[in-house]
Amino acid sequence: MDRVSSSLTIVLRIVLPTIWSITILSLVLLLSVAVSGRAQIFSYPLVWVGLLLIIGSGVAFIYFFLWKFYRVDMDYKHIYVTNYFRTFRYPYEDVKSIKGINPMPERVYRIELKSKGSFGKNIYFLASQNLWQDFVTRHPDQLENIYQP
Repeated sequence: MDRVSSSLTIVLRIVLPTIWSITILSLVLLLSVAVSGRAQIFSYPLVWVGLLLIIGSGVAFIYFFLWKFYRVDMDYKHIYVTNYFRTFRYPYEDVKSIKGINPMPERVYRIELKSKGSFGKNIYFLASQNLWQDFVTRHPDQLENIYQP
């Protein structure tokens, strides 16, 4: 089994959202405790709207952009997809296509399944350019009908 996704996937999927949520939530908690009796900054609705906007935009960015990336491993029979908590195996017969997507067609790839899988019909991964090209050159038979460069 060969890893084809980048090591940066764990940073984008686990580390960055964890650091962001801990930082923002502890900052809000620290501000609310520190100024609760003196400045009453949280009594103003504009401050609450700003905090909710910051938290909401961060959660939306993490959900819609960062959590779309999965770690992908491949061998000569199956594609293994993991979100670092669960791993699922898909045979190549269940894959409709693998192609690069804009704006980074050489780095971000989409695996489109023929039917909906556990992670949905489309699986996105951030490819390690060297590992992906090595796999493509060593296993052309498996990717023959599905890979669209």
